[in-house]
Amino acid sequence: MIAPAPRKFLFVCTGNICRSPVAQFLAERLAEEAGLPWRTASAGVAAEVGWAMEAGAVRALAARGIVNKSHAARQLDAAMMDEAHEIYALTRAHRDTIVSRFPKQASKVAVLREAAGLPGPDVFDPYGMNDAAYERCTNLIEEALNAIIQRTTHANR
Repeated sequence: MIAPAPRKFLFVCTGNICRSPVAQFLAERLAEEAGLPWRTASAGVAAEVGWAMEAGAVRALAARGIVNKSHAARQLDAAMMDEAHEIYALTRAHRDTIVSRFPKQASKVAVLREAAGLPGPDVFDPYGMNDAAYERCTNLIEEALNAIIQRTTHANR
């Protein structure tokens, strides 16, 4: 049996220092656990290129056993859009910004929680908040990723 080709997922938020890298690293781990050949990346629609992941996001990932992940914020660009098979925005506003900048790629862009079939499509921005807010934010992302992975694994059976 031939192994399926890896799928490239791109997660996009504002600054690429909280939500989208959390989604990237969680998706990477959850897909690996599910045996899915996913490659993950993240970017921001208004990133300060090179900034590190926020400490609250690092701690939320560490609470899930995801540690020592190297990350530097990246600005979303056409090459990233071309390379990705699926692009998940963390809010509807992010989706709208992405589609307005890259209209030819609109069919690849979805809001993460909407794509997962979950209520409350927007994942709030925990930037500048306490660790409890980062944990709540990470829970929203993890719930959506688990739903998408479950749907994907059932579709592959």
